[in-house]
Amino acid sequence: MMFLSVVIASCSPSLPSGVLDEDDMEDVLYDMHVAQSMYESSGNQEYESDIIALRASVLKKHNVSQVEWDSSYNYYSRNADKLHAIYMSLNDRIQNNLVALGGKVDGIQGAEADTSNVWNTEADFILMQQMPYSQFAYSIEPDSTFMDGDTFTLQFDVQFVFQDGYRDVAAVMAVYYDNDSIATQVTHVNSDGHGILTLKNNIDRLHVRQIRGYFNLCRNLSQETSDANATTLRFVAVRSVKLLHTHTEPPVKPKDAESVDSLRVDTLRKDSIKKTLQQ
Repeated sequence: MMFLSVVIASCSPSLPSGVLDEDDMEDVLYDMHVAQSMYESSGNQEYESDIIALRASVLKKHNVSQVEWDSSYNYYSRNADKLHAIYMSLNDRIQNNLVALGGKVDGIQGAEADTSNVWNTEADFILMQQMPYSQFAYSIEPDSTFMDGDTFTLQFDVQFVFQDGYRDVAAVMAVYYDNDSIATQVTHVNSDGHGILTLKNNIDRLHVRQIRGYFNLCRNLSQETSDANATTLRFVAVRSVKLLHTHTEPPVKPKDAESVDSLRVDTLRKDSIKKTLQQ
């Protein structure tokens, strides 16, 4: 048993020289996220030297050289599974600290009694530029609470952690109806903030068969041509995702309109009968 343990340990792949292990990498990334938040909340983002200085202070705090950082990020970028695991752990850490500091907790939004959150998968996730982690797809099947004519609203918060480059998160929602028609909505978010898109069905009042969609971290391919960009820090945290579905009552025809219609019908009938008798 001891011999097998030694053999297994000796066969396990080790990190290349000058590359941070996963725990240290997560610690540096967390402080990079804090530095980015400080920079963006300062309201003075015209001086790029400020964020460069903040990132340099993060590396100094962790006693990591720029060469070690570049080598580490380059290594984990080539091993996307490891980098994604780090980001997911980082996302949980950020969310927990947000709540501990008095931040908002996920819950149902909307004061109306007929509004509910039907989002059924992760409400917080990380998007990276490495495939396949640049996209997050979802699919929601209707339940007994779905009614013909419901309105659906997708809400989410976005925070970018980018050293540089093109920032764009696309959110897509498609609602499939029983008559084989499809309604779609797309929105793009290019800075930290709140995203929202809505699909209404209160006119045709069709029955929903399925709701599908995805979030995608878009890339500007013209910025990905050099090897130097391989070590550029680019990821986005998508949080507090909700799909609010709201019941809407069918429009009620006014009684006055009904009485006018009935009078109009009676008048037409009388005119037609009178013509017939005259003939």
